Amino acid sequence: MSRIDKVIMTIILYRSRLCPRCRMAGRILHELTRQRPDLRIEEREFFLAPIQALRAGITMIPAIRIGDQVLSGVFLGRNSIAEFLHRTGCL
Repeated sequence: MSRIDKVIMTIILYRSRLCPRCRMAGRILHELTRQRPDLRIEEREFFLAPIQALRAGITMIPAIRIGDQVLSGVFLGRNSIAEFLHRTGCL
């Protein structure tokens, strides 16, 4: 019998620990993906590596990156995050 490995998809959340909007976006992201063990959320502190974040196309936080698609904005609410997750095939 062969073993089939599940593909783990990585969602990157660019944020700052000092940003309340980032904390809220992170909380929503974790809630929406709670039932998906094949998704991994990686949180990156924007201000610790701003050059790498800018090279990845991140110019505003909070920002969520899945593959080559990015969702960012001053306020990321539940609906916009859920729509983004659906559009990218995560939900």
